[in-house]
Amino acid sequence: MTGADMSVKLVIFDMDGTVFESFLDWTRIKKELNLKNRNILRSVYRDSQVDHQKLALLEKYEKENTQKTRPIRGIAEFLSFLRQKQVKVALVTNNNKSNTEYLLNKFRLEFHESVTRESGLWKPDPDAFLYLMNRFSSTAAETISIGDSSYDIEASKRADIPYIFIINNPNKPIKPSIGTVVFQDYFELKGIIELRHFAND
Repeated sequence: MTGADMSVKLVIFDMDGTVFESFLDWTRIKKELNLKNRNILRSVYRDSQVDHQKLALLEKYEKENTQKTRPIRGIAEFLSFLRQKQVKVALVTNNNKSNTEYLLNKFRLEFHESVTRESGLWKPDPDAFLYLMNRFSSTAAETISIGDSSYDIEASKRADIPYIFIINNPNKPIKPSIGTVVFQDYFELKGIIELRHFAND
């Protein structure tokens, strides 16, 4: 079955660095949190016991980023394109609900559902992806994942999603991965997806 023959029911987006620009310096943040290469959220919410000092510092940087970020070029038009094709759009972010709702309201971007870290469904685990596929009755083959990090790739692959698109970020290069397509902006991605998945419309 070719890409043009495969229908798309669901597109899952990451938020920071994918829908909105991100100025978060994770290397610096991990250093200040004394985490080295450890997963930030698992370190902050360790064994159901919240490390409030680390959480406060994390939220400080996230809030600063939220106040100065803006949507990535072409995202509003791309979301409109997907809605016209009757495709469900969902957001999965390790950021919190407050920042997510603030940004979506500020820039008037709408998703059918948003999954934030309060859900406990954190990338790189695939649980949020599996939840959304079940929620919208979409198989992995009918789902597209869009992100900007290795966590997005890992979570997508663990959910068996075959169509993984990663936006190019010179400050956070991603190693080439089989089944992963790198795109420059959403105008380019629209052309790619339109050709691959909607050529027969």
